[in-house]
Amino acid sequence: MAFLSLQNLKKFYPVAIILCLLVVFSLRTYALAAESLWEDEIFSALQASLPLAAMLRQTASDIHPPGYYLLVGAAARLLDWVAWPPSVATDWLWRMPSALAGVLAVALTWRLARAWLGREVGLVAAFLLALSPVAVHYSREARMHALFMAIGVLSTWALTCALRSHRHGWWLAYALATAAGMYTFYVGLVLPLVHGVWLAVYLLAQPTRTAVRPTVAGFILSIGLASALYLPWWPVVWQIVCLRLAMSATLPAHSGTVPSPDSLAQAISALGPGRNATPWLWFTLWLIGLLYTGADTSGARKARRWHLAVWGGLWLILPLMAAALSGDPRVRHARYAFLLPLYLIFVAQGIRGLAQSLKPVWGRLSSGAFALIAALLVLLSASHLPEVYRPVRTAWREAAAYLTERTRPGDVIISDALFDTGRYLGYYYRGPAELTTPAMLVATLPGRIEGMRVSGGRVWAVTRFRPHPVAAVRPVEFPGLVISEPQLPVYEAAVLQEAVIDLMRQAVTAAPEWAEQMTARGLMQPDARVTRAAAYLFLGDALRAAGRLAEAIAVYQAMVTDDPASPGGYVVLAEAYAAAGRFEEAVYAYRQAVARQPRWQGARAEAAEALADAGEWAAAVAAYQALTNP
Repeated sequence: MAFLSLQNLKKFYPVAIILCLLVVFSLRTYALAAESLWEDEIFSALQASLPLAAMLRQTASDIHPPGYYLLVGAAARLLDWVAWPPSVATDWLWRMPSALAGVLAVALTWRLARAWLGREVGLVAAFLLALSPVAVHYSREARMHALFMAIGVLSTWALTCALRSHRHGWWLAYALATAAGMYTFYVGLVLPLVHGVWLAVYLLAQPTRTAVRPTVAGFILSIGLASALYLPWWPVVWQIVCLRLAMSATLPAHSGTVPSPDSLAQAISALGPGRNATPWLWFTLWLIGLLYTGADTSGARKARRWHLAVWGGLWLILPLMAAALSGDPRVRHARYAFLLPLYLIFVAQGIRGLAQSLKPVWGRLSSGAFALIAALLVLLSASHLPEVYRPVRTAWREAAAYLTERTRPGDVIISDALFDTGRYLGYYYRGPAELTTPAMLVATLPGRIEGMRVSGGRVWAVTRFRPHPVAAVRPVEFPGLVISEPQLPVYEAAVLQEAVIDLMRQAVTAAPEWAEQMTARGLMQPDARVTRAAAYLFLGDALRAAGRLAEAIAVYQAMVTDDPASPGGYVVLAEAYAAAGRFEEAVYAYRQAVARQPRWQGARAEAAEALADAGEWAAAVAAYQALTNP
């Protein structure tokens, strides 16, 4: 095994790094646009394409800050693909920034690991990240995960360089990288805390205290600058915190807000590679890496390296605790991808520790054992890559192309409410038919039916579930979608209205099972009850448009039962009560909405409340309407 010795492998080190980066780029760009953009990616494209003011306004109510949309939107305008119709080419362009960020993350991981633990660990960590299915997956998506992964390791590398060189330029770079991380992902707000705790431990580990004061000053000034750069967005963060607290106050305590072993197990499984036992092998090596680093007693190295073990542990534990404590059910594996670079650095260090433990047995061949074990684990990680290239995603592009080819002027296309079907279809569809909501179609059918009869217009439906068989409709199935293609013309408004309402009832029934299927397949993680609440909203709106207000109110009541945290749901229910003249019940629903939305609380809400207390129900409803629908 002498040919595997580190001395021999060092000769090929530059070639290995170049090979690694070529592999990274190839894996992240191979067949990059073979699949349609999926739902979150379409959302990215829509957000990044908006004018700046509109994008910032909409992002303020999103679960992510605007940094990624600003960067990718600027690239789209610079290269002008924002004006192109959606196609394979635009899908490739939207995803390319993430692919490049993935390459950058690997290069920075190599530099960071090399700086602290040596170039052999750096090379192995780089290859592990290059061939990590999770890293490859997120580097092929038009989302912010790969960018934040790169920014997270960039900020840590800049901090490392600042600690070692004490140059002002590196402190500035750290401040800019920290601000960029905060603008890219809200978890970025936790990273300065991780760095701060690590810095304190690092300073305690140093044999002398001569550099403590300038180091602490540099860190504080850097965090101050990053916080100042984030000033425009702090009010949004405060609003999110207030909204979360308001929602928590109106709901019973949720067990998910308490950190549990399940949170850690979920993160370990999500970090991969693969499923079942393999992620736990990586986690075991990570633990070995921490212990090996912290227990190193070889002379003065102990004083320089035990802080790294603390750093590696904090990087995984603190963000996971923050995610668990947030109580947000959307905090899943997508939030964990940025942990990979430092996680895999200590996995690589664990491989070295394992090889060192074999030294009494293998003697001089232990260095070869490190290379052999590393190679086997890199290949094991690579063996899980095929699943990255076999995604089961919704075929929006293909379904839209089919509709574009088959529809004609005068046709109408409706969709269900399961995860904004209409919005995502509308991104790709460029045909002559009108895309509209079921409620709008029901409301306008009496006035448009004659025009449809003259033009031969037909009503199409696009759903995420397979509707009940109907003789006049042919189902055309695509991955994740069913197009109900009309075969016989129907020009009776009452018949069409009832058909639309029945389709929305089917959506309500199908919603929980669909949500469970999406979660099981790893495509999305929609909450089953919230998904059904969205379907109830579409059904209630269709019933109200048909003049069946009492039925609509019953449906809206079921909607807020399924999604009691939504202020918008209570507003819809309140408006229906008001339309039925049930003002006292409308006031109650408005009160529930205001309690869940801090933005509506204040003097105007108190004035509406005073009117209600005085028994002036109609006036109170009018005041609440002006408040919630300015």
